[in-house]
Amino acid sequence: MNELLDALVLRFARLEAELNQLDAATGDGDHGTTMLKGLRAAANASDDPGAAFRGAAGGASGTLFSFVIDALAKVMDNSSTLDEALKVAAQKIQQLGAAKLGDKTMLDALLPATKAGGNPKDVAAAAHTGMATTRDLAAKRGRAKYVEGAGVGHIDVGAMSVTQILAIYAKQEAKA
Repeated sequence: MNELLDALVLRFARLEAELNQLDAATGDGDHGTTMLKGLRAAANASDDPGAAFRGAAGGASGTLFSFVIDALAKVMDNSSTLDEALKVAAQKIQQLGAAKLGDKTMLDALLPATKAGGNPKDVAAAAHTGMATTRDLAAKRGRAKYVEGAGVGHIDVGAMSVTQILAIYAKQEAKA
């Protein structure tokens, strides 16, 4: 898990400004910074990367993304399969956020990934396809629903982060 978290820190350090800019169009403009802060804490955690992410990132996104980190930790310690762990994460996110597919949230990337069969490369591709659909969606949850046009024309930043996390995971698994 440490190698994955280190790779995620490197990727999100490169993406921080882009994610912040994307978030500024539909939110408060700090998503990249928040993700990087959470990932750095997770990478430095001795035993519970999800809790470390949640504590450092804070807010709703800290909790929601910690479910994804927890899911990957379970896969990497062989206590769950990728598709099952992501399904559990998606269910928790749906329950907590009262969101569903098509609401222009991180679930638009995560839910398709849960149906991709468990192969990391296919999971990452499904997340990417789901993320791309968010450009044309009107936000029904989160801050984006309050901006003019409800974010239509912009990729959902949470969906982008889910896609990046799963793409880095797939790369790590391909190396193994």
